[in-house]
Amino acid sequence: MMPKEQILFAGLTTLRVGGPIHDLFECTSENEVLNAITFAQAKHLPWRVLGEGSNVLASDEGFEGVVILMRIPGMTFTEEESFSLVTAGAGVHWDTLVEECAQRGLWGLENLAGIPGTVGASPVQNIGAYGSEVKDTIHSVRVLNTRSNAIEDMDNASCGFGYRDSLLKRDSALIILSVTFKLSRNSAPSLSYKDLAARASEGEDLSTPAKIAAAVRSIRAQKFPDLHEYGTAGSFFKNPTISTEAYEKLASEYKGLPGFPNAEGVKIPLAFVLDKILNLRGYREGNVSLFERQPLVLVADHGATQEEIDAFANEIAQRVFDATNITTEREVRTFP
Repeated sequence: MMPKEQILFAGLTTLRVGGPIHDLFECTSENEVLNAITFAQAKHLPWRVLGEGSNVLASDEGFEGVVILMRIPGMTFTEEESFSLVTAGAGVHWDTLVEECAQRGLWGLENLAGIPGTVGASPVQNIGAYGSEVKDTIHSVRVLNTRSNAIEDMDNASCGFGYRDSLLKRDSALIILSVTFKLSRNSAPSLSYKDLAARASEGEDLSTPAKIAAAVRSIRAQKFPDLHEYGTAGSFFKNPTISTEAYEKLASEYKGLPGFPNAEGVKIPLAFVLDKILNLRGYREGNVSLFERQPLVLVADHGATQEEIDAFANEIAQRVFDATNITTEREVRTFP
């Protein structure tokens, strides 16, 4: 396998920005991933892994190292009495897996339908939406540990999952090769999220995983920009968790501020702050803006740069802090 050279990040990421990659390896098997790492180690080059580039802000300067374009395919289903173990290669498109499981009547992934990206990226961020997080269904993750170049299987507890976080995100030595999910065949719909609850109350049939997945995709289509038309990485910032005292103070000042208590305090929807408190829905500077239908989403026009996006995001974060004393954290990862 020979490396591909001088390909731009802009063509491999959904924000459509980023400079040249020194060496790009498109890997369709575990052995090809190991070969790419061995190449990088022999050349004393840094390396990074890229799936579909849907949660990445790539540098305008590019990357003087090896990028592994993860394309390991395949799905296998092991049926048990009340559940199935589903193993998918890290390069499988996430929503392809969701739809296959939903069509088989397997519960657990349907609320995560429509999220862009690959299976391998899903545990890194512990992706979540519409009342679900992927950690709740992950049985194990198969990784290449580049410290020893050995393949290891990590159980759920070893992955250190948190809100949009995991050990797999913090430890760059671990490359995800495949993920195994434990999905139920006898579950009930999870319809607590307000948009799904509203559809159910209006009489929409949400009795199967496939029907819920279709509803979630429809809801997402109303809120999120089409990746074929816009440069975007989806939600750019995480929803912050603040102390109960801080929430009560803000809620008294800004009526209607939603709050969702958790073990660390109260999580608040940043979109509410951006829209209702700061009136930033659709706000634009140059080639970068906040999406009209969902201000948590940053949109980059053709010609935008990483530097421009960085400056815009920093301005938004500063405005949030000035108005609410909340420090925001990015969901999108800076690359490399």
